[in-house]
Amino acid sequence: MRGRPRLSIGRPADDDVLLVPWWVPWLFVLFAVALAPWVIWLLVTLPSQEVAAHWEIAWGGFDVGVAVLLVATAVSLIRRSPIAEIFAAMAAAVLICDAWFDVLTSRGTTKLVLALAEAFLVELPLAVMCLWIAHNVERVRGDARPLLERAGLTVESRNVAPPDRS
Repeated sequence: MRGRPRLSIGRPADDDVLLVPWWVPWLFVLFAVALAPWVIWLLVTLPSQEVAAHWEIAWGGFDVGVAVLLVATAVSLIRRSPIAEIFAAMAAAVLICDAWFDVLTSRGTTKLVLALAEAFLVELPLAVMCLWIAHNVERVRGDARPLLERAGLTVESRNVAPPDRS
């Protein structure tokens, strides 16, 4: 019976076929646990208000990054590329971060209401759509394959075969 791999500590039997060394996931767990005291220290010691230099460049640059990821997701979806799931997951992550920081850094009722509206009406729904794409892109590509093949638009049809040298 093949199922999900069990969570075990140490070198697994299939160590030679893993995408990353067996110890990498455990290193990630260690870093995640190590963040707990750091987060507590930040919450206790950082001021609740801070003036930041280059605020407009930071936010403008972040939104440029969001736009680049959305375009990369769109282009990879148009091209039926499997990398679409990676771009979609990245776009979802930055959209969630954008909503979080927009809301938390808003000053005044009007700006807070605007940030909440943007978060709940645009950023978070778009992030959910991106996560759906990331989760389902392979199934969607499989469902679309017969239609694409009839139209002569499959990824395989774009590949150029090596010349026949016989």
